[in-house]
Amino acid sequence: MHDNAPAGRIEIDGTVFNPFSPEFIRSPTDTWQRLLRDYPIAWHRDLQMWVVNSHELCGALLKDQRFSPNFRLWEHAPPEKAEADKNDWDHVFDHSLFVVDPRAHLKLRRLTMPAFSKPVMGKIDGKIRDLVTACFDDIGEPESFDVYEAIATKLPVRAIARMVGVPTDMEDFFHDFALNVVLSTRPNLKPEERERAVQATLPGFDFFKQMIQQRRALEHPGDDFLGSLIAARDGDDSLDDYDILSIILALITAGSDTATDLHTYALKGLLENPEQMERLRAHPERMENAIIELLRHGSMGKFPFFRFAAEDAEFAGQRIGKGQCLLVNLSAAWHDPAKYPDWDRLDIERNLDGNLVFGAGAHFCIGTYLVRVQGGLMISEFMRRFPRAELLNGDGDIDYDYSHHNARRITRLRVKTHCGAAGEAA
Repeated sequence: MHDNAPAGRIEIDGTVFNPFSPEFIRSPTDTWQRLLRDYPIAWHRDLQMWVVNSHELCGALLKDQRFSPNFRLWEHAPPEKAEADKNDWDHVFDHSLFVVDPRAHLKLRRLTMPAFSKPVMGKIDGKIRDLVTACFDDIGEPESFDVYEAIATKLPVRAIARMVGVPTDMEDFFHDFALNVVLSTRPNLKPEERERAVQATLPGFDFFKQMIQQRRALEHPGDDFLGSLIAARDGDDSLDDYDILSIILALITAGSDTATDLHTYALKGLLENPEQMERLRAHPERMENAIIELLRHGSMGKFPFFRFAAEDAEFAGQRIGKGQCLLVNLSAAWHDPAKYPDWDRLDIERNLDGNLVFGAGAHFCIGTYLVRVQGGLMISEFMRRFPRAELLNGDGDIDYDYSHHNARRITRLRVKTHCGAAGEAA
């Protein structure tokens, strides 16, 4: 350990890394490479957080129990409310995988295992398969279409809604709920924006509380995902309503934003590398590896993961103060030449051992299965329906949401389908 004298804190500002700049959002790789080369870890004066960039340090940080995903440990977190003043969002967050102590975390993971069993996941797979087929039926055979509008805005939240049993006529309601769940713990938002998001989650939590109560009143709660959570037992342990709501929260935070961007970035990556799409078409058994590689290659996050220092700590030669926020900059780490010498090349057959695409350690992403399944089904259906597709005008007339709170979100990616007579004429 070093003494208490300043150890020469490495600092950067928005001139080095500005995740909100249009230039970075359109073309981030030069910035990532500079961070990786010159600033594997640095304090960002403008963002008021540590930015951890190298693959090695990101992996070490995710496994280090001194750094927690618990938003309430943040030095700028709103003060915890008195028990009598807490609303449903507060109670759900109290029970969440991101907050509970290690023993309770293990209990939650253990009791949720039946809901992620092969029989339950098989039923979800079937529901999502139908959803993907219906989505492409709606697209039809146009001369061109926008991937973001036709696929990315529809499939991810609907897939989670199907998984947790939301009726189809309430998917718009669930979409708004899911968006506000994601926003409610973002350290990069202003306090008033976070509080608006928290308040907007309350109707959704009330809806799910009623659904859980209705299921509990049945002789058998059902053999789907929600029913499996309700029925889960391990000795005297079971899941209460807020435990179950916390799992739904975890699925939303893990699966909705990531999957939205997966669809656009996956098709962009494959259409820009047609030889890789042909290889995947010839070897569909490589789909799971391809999904991970497409996520790595696309690296769509501005702020992939956060951790908060539970104590004063020394990490990578820097003194981290208790309560400080650390950005786990996986988007840069996935392009680290020390891990991937040919980081700029898409390779669906890449050896991805030790990758951090779905995190690492005790908080490995709970939404992994859902993202991989819907991504694989979507890509397979796209290749089947549009075997001659290409990006319209060479770049898909691409556009981005430059104000998005987390992602380098693509909001327009037009595909030329070459379907039928229209395609031939074009």
